[in-house]
Amino acid sequence: MKKQFKIGEYAIGGIISINKTKTAVKIEALDYHDKHIILTANYDLNEKYEINNFLNELTSCYYADKISEFIYKN
Repeated sequence: MKKQFKIGEYAIGGIISINKTKTAVKIEALDYHDKHIILTANYDLNEKYEINNFLNELTSCYYADKISEFIYKN
């Protein structure tokens, strides 16, 4: 499952892209204008603490919680 969150000035680059499989998740921070990758990380879905820390580095707590909800709900 792939989804992009267009957050704008509240995230590094402006867009956070999530690519989720059954056992892993890939998180990318993309530039808002030309969509090149600024930061990327791959995690196992069991690494909830590391995923939340990386999301909090990329964006505010509010958006990190929303993205984390999406990852674990779907």
